Amino acid sequence: MWGIVFYLIVLAVLRGIRRVRTNRPRTKGARGLCGGCAFVHMQYGATGRNAVFCTYNGGVRPVALDVLYCTDYRDRNAPVRLTQIGFVPEVQGIEARVREVA
Repeated sequence: MWGIVFYLIVLAVLRGIRRVRTNRPRTKGARGLCGGCAFVHMQYGATGRNAVFCTYNGGVRPVALDVLYCTDYRDRNAPVRLTQIGFVPEVQGIEARVREVA
């Protein structure tokens, strides 16, 4: 009789341990530097696999490894840099004057 009670208690404890182990949240692995780059093209599959392509300099090249450092990395969440195209020569000695109407 005590053997059956002991068996049921052990069985309940093992089922509880199994339930805790299977229901815990799983952490995602590191996705590498390419996940936050502006030049990345990522394809996510239904099976959980993904394909990573680099589009820097106009071409599309497959990336077969998790990148830790890249010389052409550009953060996709950073604000866009505004650059001046061309120039306007600065004229010395001329100032805009406002005429006062009397």
